[in-house]
Amino acid sequence: MSQIYATIALGRIGNNTQALGALVAFLVTNDLLNQQLVQDYPSAVGRIKMQDLAGAAFLTTVLGGELRSEHLSEAGRTFCEAYFGSETEQQIHAQAAEDEEEDWRFYDAVSPVLTTLFRGKASPPSSFKKRVAKILKFPSRSS
Repeated sequence: MSQIYATIALGRIGNNTQALGALVAFLVTNDLLNQQLVQDYPSAVGRIKMQDLAGAAFLTTVLGGELRSEHLSEAGRTFCEAYFGSETEQQIHAQAAEDEEEDWRFYDAVSPVLTTLFRGKASPPSSFKKRVAKILKFPSRSS
């Protein structure tokens, strides 16, 4: 069964175009789309990755204005379930409401926040990294 995560809302009140467009651009850029969708629309996907097509334009033209679970890979669905209703979503919507940034400038501003949510909490360094760090001690400067 297909679940609708979000629908684009145009107009002066409740406009979510910029925030939802940034999310869609993030999903495309991080290969979180369903592979069949990528195969069906290779040009549009490529244009997003080259930042030649805005996420909102992809959402309206390719996805028909709705972000659905069927559009996403398993990892994409997991990410969207964590995103919608989260503090991250609220933060991005608030930033979109105060900023009148161009689409890709807004994406650049919010993608680190989305990346943090996508990656989850930073994993502790592995024992290998700890050992390498101990081996690669650099001599200190003498005064």
